[in-house]
Amino acid sequence: MEPLVSICCITYNHEKYIADAIKSFLMQETNFPIEIIIHDDASKDNTANIIRKYEKKYPDIIKPIYQKENQYSKGISITQNFIAPNVKGKYVATCEGDDFWTDAKKLQKQVDFLETHEDYIMCFHPVAVVDTNKNFTGRYLGPYGKGSREYTIKDTVIGGVLHVSSRLIRAKYYTAEKPQWMRNAKHGDYAFSLYLSAEGKVYFMDEVMSAYRKGVENSIMTNFRKNYTKNNDIEYHLNRIQTLNMADEYYKYKYHDEIQLVNLISKVRISLLQNDFSASTRKMYKDFIIQNGIIRFIKHVLLIKTPRIANFLIRFKDRFTAKRINSNNF
Repeated sequence: MEPLVSICCITYNHEKYIADAIKSFLMQETNFPIEIIIHDDASKDNTANIIRKYEKKYPDIIKPIYQKENQYSKGISITQNFIAPNVKGKYVATCEGDDFWTDAKKLQKQVDFLETHEDYIMCFHPVAVVDTNKNFTGRYLGPYGKGSREYTIKDTVIGGVLHVSSRLIRAKYYTAEKPQWMRNAKHGDYAFSLYLSAEGKVYFMDEVMSAYRKGVENSIMTNFRKNYTKNNDIEYHLNRIQTLNMADEYYKYKYHDEIQLVNLISKVRISLLQNDFSASTRKMYKDFIIQNGIIRFIKHVLLIKTPRIANFLIRFKDRFTAKRINSNNF
């Protein structure tokens, strides 16, 4: 019997974490068959051997792809070139090898929704942020606690809403050849979220059903924070402006207002990083405040001008929140 859901997992040097991911896939309680496609990008540690142990135990479910040379470093799209051609399911669920699912009914809940709402192309949910030892940090990715509802490109274009581990997607949107503006993006997950919410209806289920592991050594985000420079930050936002302008043209300016609002945020950040307070830039700051409020502008200033203070306040808030919430679910 063909799988209804293809679980797609990309991993590299995740020997400490990959077993948690695989076990969270295998614990899913469903009334339909699944397959688990795991792409190991030539890990230098024991990740591939751990996958092989599970492959041997579940040969009809786990379908690994083992690379001999690292494809990511060559700029090759792993999803498009290696995973998508092997997808057999009607739906695709995604999760990276250092994250994991926390709800055994996650797939069933999401499939039930999409099976009964054919006008939606994807559904997603909030994600708990944990440390490398699975301790809850007090933070969530996505709009936790704001109720289930449809999310449009106006919601997702801002970024940070739609985490990889939360998605269930109709397979044809996962496997389709992607437009050039997506290939231009430095942040592929952000571009993919934007693409999905532009292509069709997206539904948010306000239930925490997965966990993002923060601080994993050598992850993209950890390396970005560790090797942070103003120039890298500026380069990222310049790329985001360029990518969004390309998307704006691709969609024939259907989402022009939403895209330009986000471009304004990037332009403000770039100007603050460059310490630019010229007359034209001050007008841009004023426009930003009118559209977003003074509090949000002050947050941007604090994050850029006094990052240590801003990060301390964020960590303090997270710790206070974590103490109030039972974190033994992970």
